[in-house]
Amino acid sequence: MRTRDISKPRGERGLFTAAPGRSFTLPSRYYVDPEISTLEQRRIFHSGWCYVGHVSDLQSSGTYLVESVAGQCVVLVRGDDGLIRCFYNVCQHRGHELLTGCGAVGRAIVCPYHGWTYALDGALKHARFTHGMSDFDVADYSLRELRVSVCAGLLFVNLDVGATEFDVEFDGLESTFLGHLPALSDFTAVHRYKFDIAANWKVVIDNFSEGYHIPVAHRKLSQVLDVEAANEAVIGGRFTCFKSRSLGGFEGFEIEPGEPYLSWTVWPNLCILSQPGSDNLIVLRITPNGPERCTERVDIYAPTAAAPGKLEALRSLFADNFNKEDISIVESVQRGLRSNGYDQGRYVGADTDAWYSESGVHRFHKQVLEALNAN
Repeated sequence: MRTRDISKPRGERGLFTAAPGRSFTLPSRYYVDPEISTLEQRRIFHSGWCYVGHVSDLQSSGTYLVESVAGQCVVLVRGDDGLIRCFYNVCQHRGHELLTGCGAVGRAIVCPYHGWTYALDGALKHARFTHGMSDFDVADYSLRELRVSVCAGLLFVNLDVGATEFDVEFDGLESTFLGHLPALSDFTAVHRYKFDIAANWKVVIDNFSEGYHIPVAHRKLSQVLDVEAANEAVIGGRFTCFKSRSLGGFEGFEIEPGEPYLSWTVWPNLCILSQPGSDNLIVLRITPNGPERCTERVDIYAPTAAAPGKLEALRSLFADNFNKEDISIVESVQRGLRSNGYDQGRYVGADTDAWYSESGVHRFHKQVLEALNAN
């Protein structure tokens, strides 16, 4: 398979089309082919707004957070002026990485190799023994800055200097967060997880993008989420938000029926939900690791004064129950995509607004193909 074929996503059954109710799904090769995986990294993640954390990770001047964005190591730092900036995490002298993990640097970033010293705004302030060098100006060696955007306290970074502004590309997203969780910017991370998954990153997004499987595959979640109740939907250009309602829960996770249960998919790789019973936001970041593996990092945010018992019940429902079930599901799907017995299926109910509709999966696939075929 060559990348020139991507513009015609035809499989053994037929063609992926813009009409979801008549379209065949993406052929299996989109989940196993190394060339497609490489192209996705370049055309989706190198130009996309990628989530990296929350403002609570950078609470005071000099605090920093090192993250990987599309294979590039970056560092976010809160400056003396209160602004959060993002830089490539590399010294401009000989390329040594500046910082690791997270923490605080005080008033300056000092390279651990030769001691070049940068202000919190990225400007080079001191380079040892360079005062006598000809044609050397510290102003020419500032850290290389990247764009960072804050959405309801969530931090996003883009490697592409020419990318569309976040507020334009994700118009309306912040209001869906704050309409449900107005104090989200003041939340903090109460649990963090990391999972290595033997599946293509898109399989995970596919699974999150539909509720068709929930009554069959998630028995406990089916006691929490009223899948057959009418949903409220906000469909943005680069995100979807669905507001559902709760059932009564189960022993250990009792909730009032009718409480809101929200879920978001945010391009390109975020699956977000807010479960009933307490104020919370669970952010799943799905990062490709080759064509048939991915890393899922999960941040669970809640108010600092949240009741521990409710948070523990919520954590257990997510981490000990339905996320484990989802990982088993997507790894099975990945093995099936490798089978000679399968290439394509159909999007069930994709022309309807029913709870079981796979219209979200089709919408996601359409965006993937548009990105892969972009010039």
